[in-house]
Amino acid sequence: MSVKIERIEYYLPETIITNDDLEKEFPDWSSDKIEKKIGIRERHIIKEDETALDLALIAGMKILENYDKDKIDFLMLCTQSPDYYLPTSACILQDKLGLKTNIGAFDYNLGCSGFVYGLAMAKSLINSEIATNILLVTSETYTKHIHPKDKSNRTIFGDAAAATIIEKSETEQIGEFVLGTDGSGYKNLIVLNGGMKNRYDVNAKEIDDGSGSIRTTNNLYMNGHEIFNFTIKAVPNVVSKTLKKNNTTLE
Repeated sequence: MSVKIERIEYYLPETIITNDDLEKEFPDWSSDKIEKKIGIRERHIIKEDETALDLALIAGMKILENYDKDKIDFLMLCTQSPDYYLPTSACILQDKLGLKTNIGAFDYNLGCSGFVYGLAMAKSLINSEIATNILLVTSETYTKHIHPKDKSNRTIFGDAAAATIIEKSETEQIGEFVLGTDGSGYKNLIVLNGGMKNRYDVNAKEIDDGSGSIRTTNNLYMNGHEIFNFTIKAVPNVVSKTLKKNNTTLE
């Protein structure tokens, strides 16, 4: 059985923070330096009273404007910023979008790899005949995890949602996947407090990382150096394996 991406829509929050805005907050952090270093000029930021589910709903509504929502028989939502520990945000999204109640729905918690994993799972669900038309939504509000004085992470992360419909197809369009996991570096990208192991600490002290970025243990911590080293070591290998598995070459 073949699987294809039918369509993709997205939603970006209205509030925009430019590099010039960040330069005003952090005078030693120039707008040109930010763009040269990471290739970003501006990022969209969610409002205080908005959530990942709100963004997911708008992206979902956009993609269903010209698509028969009764065809959807599975819903997946990828986020690391859920509205609640429980219930599952995908179940709430199913109701808000007016989707049928005889469909599957679940959340899954992944970051950069979330969309790729979603495609792999969608393909598996369709090939196993559990579903035929899947709505995959990725929605993230990382800025809610970031300390206002954390200039490093504030330059990188914004908020957004995307919605993708994956369908059964007569011709194969989604190829074979190579997935990987190495959880040994989990402390290099983490929100330490707020879960069941370490509850949110209202008295958490500010931590200066030595380069002018400030956070607490309630906020997102990213060891950029270690993340970069892991990426350049792991990703090329996965790309090579993926090409080989799909009987193709980089050229």
